[in-house]
Amino acid sequence: MSYNSDFERAFIERSLALVQTYGGPYDATLLLNCLLGLLIVPKEACLASIPKDPIEQLHKWGIDPSSITEFGTATKPDEDPHNLRGLVCRLRNSVAHFRFRPEPEDGEVIAFHFHDKSGFKATVKLNELKSFVEILAEHLQNK
Repeated sequence: MSYNSDFERAFIERSLALVQTYGGPYDATLLLNCLLGLLIVPKEACLASIPKDPIEQLHKWGIDPSSITEFGTATKPDEDPHNLRGLVCRLRNSVAHFRFRPEPEDGEVIAFHFHDKSGFKATVKLNELKSFVEILAEHLQNK
């Protein structure tokens, strides 16, 4: 496997392609892996480009705002956990520090529960997570 000179952009493109084309039995695993990669690998270069859209507009990013049950408290002076960028930071912390668990139903994962030390809590359905990962990857590609 080779990467061109812009590793981050190639990583984002490949993650998006994986999510869009995968049709096997490990979709929950793939989504979580891609989410982890998209939140960690391009963090320094791209995640500051995430807009501070109000949480009421979260559906534009594939997630129902009611999926968030607790926003948590700000951990930095310039941080607002009640917007899209705050959510992305919370998801990053949750995934990076292994603060999530699957919600199974009849042996299949139907959602993931995320939380972090700030008090953030969310339950995101698998179809919403797929949409979010695709939209996030497309956004990061253009930055």
